[in-house]
Amino acid sequence: MHKAAHHRAAIEFEAPEPAARILIADDNPDDVTATALLLHTEGYAVKGFSSGKALLAQFGQFRPDVVILDLSMPDVTGFDVARALRDARRWKDFLVIALTGHATLTDQFLSRMAGFDHHLAKPVRPETLVSLIRDYLAQRSSVA
Repeated sequence: MHKAAHHRAAIEFEAPEPAARILIADDNPDDVTATALLLHTEGYAVKGFSSGKALLAQFGQFRPDVVILDLSMPDVTGFDVARALRDARRWKDFLVIALTGHATLTDQFLSRMAGFDHHLAKPVRPETLVSLIRDYLAQRSSVA
């Protein structure tokens, strides 16, 4: 079911019994929609936002398993969002992925320092993103 939310989420896809809960923030609405649709087809509940600030406002309520962030958003950068999320890890463990046009070694180093688990450069192959998420979820469930 696709549910359009007004100011809270740019896009939201619910799943009856989701395999995971995923938050996305990117200031490009087309990228949010494409990524959210891809992940929803994999059985995930997804909320996508057009800003880091909006994602942070929903984080505690949604309690995601995975967070996907663009690095250069105008209100709050992906770096700042990742740092804030790492400070909030007391909620539970979750995966943080940078999905960005910034692909230099410096960008990758800075994303690691900010707390990202993975750094993917756009355009990314859909199966690469899906595989990262599946592997993380499988590893987490085998440890639990």
